[in-house]
Amino acid sequence: MPLHPWRVVHQGLEFQRVFLAGISDGQVPHQSIETFRHTNPDRYRQERQRARSTLFVAATRARDELVVSWNGTASDFLLPEGSDAQAHNAAELLSGEGPPSGSAVA
Repeated sequence: MPLHPWRVVHQGLEFQRVFLAGISDGQVPHQSIETFRHTNPDRYRQERQRARSTLFVAATRARDELVVSWNGTASDFLLPEGSDAQAHNAAELLSGEGPPSGSAVA
């Protein structure tokens, strides 16, 4: 029986492998929150933080392997602060200083 992805995230389950697909710019966080950027900055920050937290929790459900994919430009949540948003693959994202979280690459 397939589980709804957000149900899995909120129940704190752990899986050997987790695949996060579609973590693209404009999808995570969803482009609809941009309407709040100038009209309601507090709501904008709150919605961005909610999306970032949800992605973090989803990623931490992986016990042994995490696979993240995107189409076009990766979400800025996947990039280290101040890096180039045009990275084309995971090797580019993990080069230099290591993963954005500062954790070791498995």
